Amino acid sequence: MFALGYNYYGLITLSNLRGMKVNCEKIAICDSITYKILDMRKKLVVASIFLCLMNSSFASAQISNFEDPRLTLSTVEADWLIKTDKTERPQVGSSSATLLKAENELQFQGELAAIAGNEGLVGFAFVEAPLSLDLSAYKYIEFYAKSKDPGVVYTLTLKDEQAQQDTGTLTFEQEFIVGTEWTKVKLPLSHFRAKIRGRLVDGFQLDLQRVRSLSFQINRSNQEADSPIPLQFALDIGSQVYVTNQE
Repeated sequence: MFALGYNYYGLITLSNLRGMKVNCEKIAICDSITYKILDMRKKLVVASIFLCLMNSSFASAQISNFEDPRLTLSTVEADWLIKTDKTERPQVGSSSATLLKAENELQFQGELAAIAGNEGLVGFAFVEAPLSLDLSAYKYIEFYAKSKDPGVVYTLTLKDEQAQQDTGTLTFEQEFIVGTEWTKVKLPLSHFRAKIRGRLVDGFQLDLQRVRSLSFQINRSNQEADSPIPLQFALDIGSQVYVTNQE
């Protein structure tokens, strides 16, 4: 038989071998436990990161729900049409207007006449863009504008499917004045008033679910009594007109 020497001679004894075997088994068990713990930690870290990302995405989604997306009503590229008292009533009208589409603005300008009417001087010019939008979820119309003459009164006009009436065209109007520098104009949709041929009428309410056109207009009846005749006007309008809920 193969005999093992003594420790005194620096040799490994049988009891030492048995001890080493036990220690190795303990080390193997410890290594296995350590590996499992590390593996669980890795899984927990991955799960934590995943939950953080989910929470972040949820938070972003929640925040986006409170954002106020603006809806564009018209742009420079819209199919704008020019109309004046001369184009609509050539036998009496004499106002003229032009519309220049620049890169970032509309330039509406011309000469407003003064025609003798039943209730004083009249005359008009406007640029109109067709729409087919539901604005019932919004509170305001917003745009930027500036005027060559800060004393000139302009009108923003909307039409819906009620426009054709026996007594004339039904419009919903709101006046505004701007200075010579770019100014933000915000008009409440609830403040538009029903008119036919420039006169206020009762019994009509703007149907915000079926808005069919938007126009920028100048009317002689809205100007000061001592305004020049003819009246030179120039209104620059920013590249986009929006509806919004932001105060």
